[in-house]
Amino acid sequence: MNRNQHTNNAGAYTPDSRRRYVAFHEAGHAAAIYLINRAREIPPLLFSLRFNVSGMDDGADFQTSFEKYIGYIEGGRLLHTLPPTLNAMQHPPMETGHDWIQTPEDLLNAFEADVINLLAGPLSEAKYIAETDGEIFTHRLVDPPALENYGGAFDLALINDYLHSFSTDPEERDQKLNQLHRVAFNFINDYHNWRAVSKLAGYILSANKNTICYEEVAAVLEGE
Repeated sequence: MNRNQHTNNAGAYTPDSRRRYVAFHEAGHAAAIYLINRAREIPPLLFSLRFNVSGMDDGADFQTSFEKYIGYIEGGRLLHTLPPTLNAMQHPPMETGHDWIQTPEDLLNAFEADVINLLAGPLSEAKYIAETDGEIFTHRLVDPPALENYGGAFDLALINDYLHSFSTDPEERDQKLNQLHRVAFNFINDYHNWRAVSKLAGYILSANKNTICYEEVAAVLEGE
């Protein structure tokens, strides 16, 4: 289940498999942002999915195609500027950019949602690879450090910033990360949520577009 070791039936890690991993990774992020934020009664957050489709040129060599094909979410985080601590909040709307965040509890809700949504991307990629390889998928096999193997290095770096805002105590940070990792894992592993993620990943692959807007994502997910 390691991205660097994964092979397809032909025994090679191909640009097509790369596209599928990226599609499931970004679909995991997007589905979590849309569905988890709604479940937590957070107002809708507009975002777009961005892909470098031109990087997958059939005439390019494999390494070039591999390195150039990337995907990311633009505008998917609730907290772009993290407070020094979650409780150090005098003027929530000014500090966060969201006027619905009025209390430390609101801020914690946004903080947790962002971390869960960041974890959902690499967890989705890991689940897709596990199913493709006929392997089991458990939260212990895809613990936070393992998510770096599933395109999660940047996500984990952001999560580390969030956790340092949460607490100066390493043990408290680890406990919070493990708690939110379990929530994200359960979200991705839920049958209905996984069906929605898979449907969105399929849409991403078939659309083959540089940009997929929020309205398209919503239409796919609401169709579940």
